[in-house]
Amino acid sequence: MNATTYKKYHESFMEDNHGTTVLHTFFRVFFTVQTALLCSIRTPYGELEQYAYEYVSIVLSMITAHTVFVDHLYLWNLIVFSFIMCELICTHGIEDIRKAITKHNNFGTVKIQSITCMRGLTYLITVFCILAVDFQDFPRYLAKTEKYGYSLMDTGVGLFIFMSGLVHKDVDKDSCTSIIKGNSKFVSVLISLGLVRYFSVKQLDYHEHVTEYGVHWNFFFTLAVCKLISSIILYYSKRPLLLCCLTLIFHEYLLYYGLQEWVFSDKDRITLIDANREGIGSSMGYVSLYLFAVHVRSVLNNNSLYRYKVLLQFAITSFVLWSSLYVVNYYRPTSRTLANAGFCIYLDAILITVVMVLYFFEILYQDKERGLSFNIPYILSAINQNGLIYFIVANLLTGFINLSIRTLFVSSATTFVILNAYMLVTLGLSVYLKRNGIKI
Repeated sequence: MNATTYKKYHESFMEDNHGTTVLHTFFRVFFTVQTALLCSIRTPYGELEQYAYEYVSIVLSMITAHTVFVDHLYLWNLIVFSFIMCELICTHGIEDIRKAITKHNNFGTVKIQSITCMRGLTYLITVFCILAVDFQDFPRYLAKTEKYGYSLMDTGVGLFIFMSGLVHKDVDKDSCTSIIKGNSKFVSVLISLGLVRYFSVKQLDYHEHVTEYGVHWNFFFTLAVCKLISSIILYYSKRPLLLCCLTLIFHEYLLYYGLQEWVFSDKDRITLIDANREGIGSSMGYVSLYLFAVHVRSVLNNNSLYRYKVLLQFAITSFVLWSSLYVVNYYRPTSRTLANAGFCIYLDAILITVVMVLYFFEILYQDKERGLSFNIPYILSAINQNGLIYFIVANLLTGFINLSIRTLFVSSATTFVILNAYMLVTLGLSVYLKRNGIKI
């Protein structure tokens, strides 16, 4: 099989994926969240021992759960959940929990650890998936769906948008132009990365899937559009939840009255807009995700609330979203390509549930009087310090591996070795930069 034939084989191998179920997708994400949570609430070791412990607990377990033991997802979730519950029972009684949740929503740290932890996990899961998806041992139902369905990698796309919203900075300037200037650096970097990715893929004749975002479009452009549009919208109103709902309703209206038909059509990709209809057509859906994340952050930062009220808000929102997802999906199937209402609600439901769980444990373990602490796992902290560099290096290394090896034909043992080596190299770089105080 020559290079051209293999490229076509690789692209066809990724086609016609309809994903899996909502519950299965949620527990795929939640497994790695639980392993990170277990590392967060346990007393940290020395630096080297902590790194080794976290690599085995978080990274190695993630690799095996999605390759070697891919069919035992619920069992592994149950095992990790049991460890967390044992830890909680050993450190907290009912009265301790009551005292923790009845305090005002103030944190003893500069940053909310739950957000930082979630951001690091987003990078980690995404970096693992972008290489793992090219191997046979990584099941097709975990890869990005073609038109409709749920999958782990579809969730990863939403995680990135959500994390951008969670770290959104309010810019109070005199004009709309000032807001654009305030975000110009970040948006410029994203657009530059999008252009570099496009030209490198074309020059190297790298395998790609046009129906994912379009001919020229890629996720960097989507992220840039979300950042820019959301910042402008939030300048005119400080009610992100309302804006999120209005944006999603407007997007769904457009989809129902012609946008969906255009995105899924077989129309020739002659003009620049037609060539990138998937990326353009989904943008407003991703903007609604970004705005929802800003709302979640505003609740987490609200010091006037009691902690139990924050938890109650998250619990009610989670219930409403999960219930709405069932109803919406019955009439309008979930689609990542369209970023329709089903897709956005599904991601919002997963993410608010995860944030609620992390927040609950953070407020319980931020208790210096009792010698307890909620610590961001060392490897996640290292990733956060240079997240963009970590992601770029991972993309470059993924491309190098794919150009050097025909990944779809390697054995299971080789797959396991390559994935571990890849994660060790990318994480090793992040840890090195952190230890030397380098922030790029």
